[in-house]
Amino acid sequence: MIPEILRDKTTIIKNHTLKTYIFCVLLRISIGLLVIANKIPVTILQILSIFVIVTFLLKFIKIEKIWKNYLRTVLVYAIILFLITKYKSRYIELAGLLIIFDSLMGLQTYHNFNQIGYLFNS
Repeated sequence: MIPEILRDKTTIIKNHTLKTYIFCVLLRISIGLLVIANKIPVTILQILSIFVIVTFLLKFIKIEKIWKNYLRTVLVYAIILFLITKYKSRYIELAGLLIIFDSLMGLQTYHNFNQIGYLFNS
């Protein structure tokens, strides 16, 4: 029930439902857990971080009004990229936790704006 003016129209899946959003959150939590368990090589995590930073930075610049907090995601993955580039796997658990926290903070943002949408439609 996010207001139409704040919806993201640049996603791969058009008209995200709560189910697809929860799937994305669970996917990112799974990636975070795999990182903590040291199952994802540092180079793959670096490539993933660069991809996320570039993609979401472009979205942050391109889209003015949106419910998603792209800047938070860019900053989190920039910190992850810094940690794994400078310290390799020394702080890999922290990198995994940051991925999980970013996902959970995104879920909170979704909830807040979903509730605001009910106010607009009441």
